[in-house]
Amino acid sequence: MNIGLCIGGAIAAIWMVGSICRHKRGKNKIIYIVEDKCTGCQRCLRRCRYRVLDKISNAKFARVIVKHPNQCTACGDCLSACKFNALKLVKKTNNSI
Repeated sequence: MNIGLCIGGAIAAIWMVGSICRHKRGKNKIIYIVEDKCTGCQRCLRRCRYRVLDKISNAKFARVIVKHPNQCTACGDCLSACKFNALKLVKKTNNSI
């Protein structure tokens, strides 16, 4: 049996388990923007692969908003991108969607 095929299969299995856990985690959590800390740098926006976040700006300020909360899986990718601790995962409520 080819060792590369075995390793490739193992990597694929680990990736699938990770994505299942991420989806499961997202059922009760959602991303929240701490407006006082958001500088509008958009690092989180670029990191979010589910396009949950969007930007708003005018002459006085720029910041990120949660535009599509239903699409958030609570994967945490945007959290790791934010240098200003302007994002956190919070428990979903009926009002958050």
